[in-house]
Amino acid sequence: MGTKSDGWPIVLTSSAIEMSGFRRNPFFAFVASFPKGFLPLSFCRKYYPPVLKKDVAPSEKGITHYAPYGLRKVEASLIDNGGFDESDVVCVHPYYLDQFVGPKTKVVGISAMESLGLAYVSLTYSNLLRTFGKMSSISLNSIEFQKLCHSKPLRKFRPKVIVGGAGAWQLKGTKTRNFLGIDSIMIGEGDKEVPKLFRLAVEGKKIPPIVYTSSPDEADIPVIKHATIYGNVEISRGCGRHCQFCTPTMQKRRDVPMSKIIAEVEVNVKEGADMITTATEDALLYKCKDKKFMPNEDAVIGLFKKLASYDQIQSIQPAHISLAPVVAVPKLIEELSNILLEKSYYKHNGKPKIAVETGIETGSTRLMEKYMRGKMLPFKPEEWPEIVTQAYGILNDNDWVPLSTLIVGFPGEMEEDTIKTLELIDDLKSYTSFFVPLLFVPLDKCILQNERGADLDSLSDLQWEFLSRCWRYNVKIWKDTWFSFESFYRKVLHSSLAKVIFPFIGAAAYLTWFRGRSGAHYYKKFILEASRI
Repeated sequence: MGTKSDGWPIVLTSSAIEMSGFRRNPFFAFVASFPKGFLPLSFCRKYYPPVLKKDVAPSEKGITHYAPYGLRKVEASLIDNGGFDESDVVCVHPYYLDQFVGPKTKVVGISAMESLGLAYVSLTYSNLLRTFGKMSSISLNSIEFQKLCHSKPLRKFRPKVIVGGAGAWQLKGTKTRNFLGIDSIMIGEGDKEVPKLFRLAVEGKKIPPIVYTSSPDEADIPVIKHATIYGNVEISRGCGRHCQFCTPTMQKRRDVPMSKIIAEVEVNVKEGADMITTATEDALLYKCKDKKFMPNEDAVIGLFKKLASYDQIQSIQPAHISLAPVVAVPKLIEELSNILLEKSYYKHNGKPKIAVETGIETGSTRLMEKYMRGKMLPFKPEEWPEIVTQAYGILNDNDWVPLSTLIVGFPGEMEEDTIKTLELIDDLKSYTSFFVPLLFVPLDKCILQNERGADLDSLSDLQWEFLSRCWRYNVKIWKDTWFSFESFYRKVLHSSLAKVIFPFIGAAAYLTWFRGRSGAHYYKKFILEASRI
């Protein structure tokens, strides 16, 4: 790859948050959705360092070794389907844009998973931690994205700026795009439209401010050219369960052919990756053709056996599963454990564990019936609490640790719904898990997109108790393993967390956040109990 002293024609990048692997520490990655508070940005950036190519010319320093999966797909689309040479396209870390953006740069493409902090995790926790004033309530995700958009090379040379990715919908407002200097945003899967849009921009032609994409055919989806962060490899797209609060569930589920999966695994392995993460909405439903979502056991086992056959791969991480298939076919979890425990990266109390994300969302069968009728298939909505507890038992028995989201403030949620969720949390307290309580957010392109989102001021006493109880559970279960990557720092940071940070934030919150007494009461209760755990 040759250098371009006047800039590369097409530069691809993302925010510093999304360009980092967080040293493979899931807790640090989670904190990216928090506001930075009073901490200087230079301090925060130590926890999401860039991963750059080594052994390159000084003028090429800044080319990423690992990049977000979506950005690698754009890179491959431009080369395979856009008529561009690989020497025309470079993927770089935002700290080094000045070395790659110049007068000959026509387009800068930005991948944004979370551009303005308006999705579930960022919006929830930037609100919960808004202790130090309005500006400090902005999530780190949003801070880094805005810094990228306002960077000097983009302002100086004015290339066309195109943004895509899961967070692009947050930029639909004309004033927002103008403020950030964005020429066009692409909402949806970009495999088909990316080559056309970038070609127009390179040729100096007018490009539309917003592009709504269509689902691509298999032939339009390219194989990545270079390695991805966490060794991400896509095995399926979409979900098809039609949960009304979620965007991916509204998409038809499509499986990636095994040949393409293996091709992308080998790209990662060739460039030094020793970890593979299966990007999917449900790893247990690979090649499932059943209308009631019964897993295709042979296909799932065959996939993970193939991944595990690579000696270079030290760890395999299934990104996401749903709980109903666990109960429907418990033997599948047992068989996967035999494969994945030998390739496990994470440990708890010294034992290998398979960490996986999933969604509980609520313990209310009424809300399940109203908003998520497909989530528990092949079972019925009224069976949901029992499905969750059974799934937790099966997962824990086989050394799986679920990281589970729960949502408060659904439209029309009543106190009895919150009580059912609290009861379910109590039923799960004997299991090893991690709860991520969230406020309801009306995401773009979901059925509930026009509903009002939940906010702190409208939460009831019971809903505050829900948030508090989830985090008291987390601290109790994980207090001895947080920051376990280095024993000395684990002790120091855990002690600081429990004895200093929690009480300090609690006191500030008590004095400055809440207009009413109920929120302060439950938050203060959480702080006091957490500091004693």
